[in-house]
Amino acid sequence: MALKLVKTGLFSSIQVPFNFIEYAAKEELHTAARELDMGILAMKPFAGGMIDNAAIAFKFLRQYPDVIPIPGYDSVDSVDEVVSFYQSPNIVTERDTRLMDKYRKELGKQFCRRCEYCQPCPNGVMITPAMAYKIIASRMSPAVSVEFSRAAMESVKLCDDCGACIERCPYELPIPEMLKSSYDLYEQHLAELK
Repeated sequence: MALKLVKTGLFSSIQVPFNFIEYAAKEELHTAARELDMGILAMKPFAGGMIDNAAIAFKFLRQYPDVIPIPGYDSVDSVDEVVSFYQSPNIVTERDTRLMDKYRKELGKQFCRRCEYCQPCPNGVMITPAMAYKIIASRMSPAVSVEFSRAAMESVKLCDDCGACIERCPYELPIPEMLKSSYDLYEQHLAELK
């Protein structure tokens, strides 16, 4: 659909997810946009928070100088960090490429991009924050993860596998199954803390 819209010539820019995990747009979509002299905005340069290394994320993005990343930031320091990357030439090493491949392998195709198209859940499940539990747990201690995510994880009990979220998900993720997997890890952490 995005390609069809670009080809209408009715727009001056295109905004799509683009990062070293989701890069399919660089072929047809970016090419078509360039041919029509459209601006290209890169949404989700951190893959919805799944890439926790700004330096490697921007090494990839800076290979495409006409693509403008629009990241979300959680602090002024984060903005300053990204701005600092532009103070020197961009050199992508073999080590950088291996690290990107490592992220791709660990995430696979099934991960939540936090687009929130699955919301609202008719049963009140806080899908997006619950889907993020595994990544939160990989960055924080079990005690902090449990406390930080308690409300979202407790809402997972309300899931009755109705499938409404699956129908809405543009990535066709098996959301109830993924929620259960996240909840299992949450329960494991709860048990460890007792």
